[in-house]
Amino acid sequence: MDYNIITLEIATLLIHFDHYDQLLAGPTEEQIKIRNKKKEHLAEFLKEADLPEGIYLTQPITEWTNSITQSLPKVKNKDIHELVEKLEKDVKKIKKLYKETVKKEVA
Repeated sequence: MDYNIITLEIATLLIHFDHYDQLLAGPTEEQIKIRNKKKEHLAEFLKEADLPEGIYLTQPITEWTNSITQSLPKVKNKDIHELVEKLEKDVKKIKKLYKETVKKEVA
């Protein structure tokens, strides 16, 4: 397994999640629920990586992806794939919430 490719995939998902999260005005109950799920998924699999909230948008990618890359060898391959799948679902949920919010604002 190429940890650099997996790191890039995880980083991309985190950036997408935070981007949609920041586009939403004011935290709704659903938004908070989705945020907490993402945090749980990261904490569960990347215990060693100390990634402050929003770092994906405020710091250069090289400054925080090393934490992910260093944590991956300590995690089983199956669990890494599970993490990626969960993060993909989290991104889909926050994107859907964003689209619903924009749709309501336009209507």
